[in-house]
This record gives sequence, structure tokens and C-alpha cells, in this order.
Amino acid sequence: MALEPTQSPHLLPELIQEIVEICAEGSLSQAAALATISRDFNKCVRPILSRTLMCNYSSPSLQWPVPVKNLPRWLETNGKYVRNVIWGINVNDGVLQSIFERCPGITNLAIWVNTSSNDISNLLPAISTLRLYRLSISLSDLFSQHNFSEPEASSGAFRSITHLDIIFDGTKWEEFEGITHLPCLTHLSLPQQTFTPTYTKMINSILRECPRLKVLVLVAGRGFSSDAPVQASQVPCDYETHDGGNDEDPRLVAFDCDYVADWVYGATGRKDIWALADEIVARRLEDRKNLDYLQS
Repeated sequence: MALEPTQSPHLLPELIQEIVEICAEGSLSQAAALATISRDFNKCVRPILSRTLMCNYSSPSLQWPVPVKNLPRWLETNGKYVRNVIWGINVNDGVLQSIFERCPGITNLAIWVNTSSNDISNLLPAISTLRLYRLSISLSDLFSQHNFSEPEASSGAFRSITHLDIIFDGTKWEEFEGITHLPCLTHLSLPQQTFTPTYTKMINSILRECPRLKVLVLVAGRGFSSDAPVQASQVPCDYETHDGGNDEDPRLVAFDCDYVADWVYGATGRKDIWALADEIVARRLEDRKNLDYLQS
């Protein structure tokens, strides 16, 4: 006999929570189906399904993007559960302000907009109210009037950032040298571009001036289609990473991937390019350690 939605199976709350977590790891759609079993299951599933808010981006991996027109009601109920936000439509200050106010637990934020027609510099005060660990944004548009320098790096918006993904068209180190002042930064991602002397100098400067940096990822083929699965793979970096030197810096990794799908992978707890890069760097360091041991 099928259970009515209001009935609860005779299971301990701890067991229900474990069932929901296991299903969510395998498939969010499976976890969503559990919400119809009973109120107890629905109560456990709702926070999991509400962890990630996608506006105007959908993915086969995540079937619950929220239409902007439905956001106010959705935020009232679910905002406290949100940890990951991806914003991929024209900037609407009122809506974004509402998201930041209703979702104080956001730790992973991606703002991808057509910055030629959108000014995002006025979002800095609102972003500063969040305790972010991961940020994907155009710094040159966030600080549209000047370069990303030490005062900006010391602002509240960046005080806890460990993973920073910069979407930008510039290649000059002077525009982004504020990166060296980010107190918690360990992972940095940039678009891979043609290795002109200016671009190569910027990469070298980042590696030299950011000793606390564990990983520098160059992303090639940065796609924003939501149909392709993640295709992250290491590609060779055939240039010197130290001016005049011959040693390759083990922290430098390059990938080719679909960016929306990869972001969803990371937001839903699966292996993304950050995790893959960590594995590659760890393996390089171990190989170097073994080689030094053999040569000693």
C-alpha cells in the first residue's frame, strides 16, 4: 500500500537523513523524488536541493534553476539554505541585493554577465557582506574605474577568498597585482590566452609574487553551453614559467572544459577543475620529491 504524502515511514530521523544524503550524492533528481515520500523526507531534502541557486543557467546535472520572476517567493522559503549562486543574466541590482540579503550563507558566487552593457562595480558593498570562499567574476568590471590594487584586495569582499576565478580580457600584471594582497588566496584561475610576452610576464609575476598560491589554473575553451558534460583535461604548457629559467613551476595547470558544467560539478560536491588541479600538483610535487631523493 502506497504511503500518502503526509504519512511518515517508520524510520529514525538520522536514517532518513543518511538515505537522503546518499541519494543526493548519486543524483539530485533521485533526492528530489524522495521529497514526495513524506514530510520527514521533504524536510531533509529541501536544504540539499536549495544549496545551489542558478539564475538563467541550467545543466543536465542540476534540474532546478530558478526563474527570476519566481525568486522572491523562493528566497523567502529557501534563502537560508543557499550556499552556491550563479548569476548569468543582465544585472538587476534589486534582485541581486535581495539574493545577498536573503542568502547570508553564500560561500560560492559566480557572476557572469555581458559586462559591455552591465555595470557590476556597484555590487561590491553587497558582496562585502558575504563570507565568500569561492568567487568567479570580472575584476576589471567590478573595479571599473581603476585597477585591482591593495585597497580593493583588503576590502571585506575578499577577506576570506581561497578560490578566485577571474573572467577578464586584460593581460597586464599591473591591472591585477592586488592579487598578492589577498590574505587567504590559495587557488587562482585565469583564461588561457595567446602567450604573448605581456601575458607570459603576467603569469610569471603571479607565480613569483604569490608564494602562498598552491594552484594557478589556465582555462582554455571556456564554454558557457550547458549541454556538454565536463571535459576537463590537462594540456601542455610549453613556455618557461620563470624569466630566463628552465624549471617548470608545478603549480601551473591548464584545462579545457565546459565552464557551466564544471561549476555545477563543484557546487554539487563532485570533482571539478580545482580538485583535478590539486591532484596534478600533488603528483608533480611527489615526483619531484622522489627525483630529488634519487639524485641525492
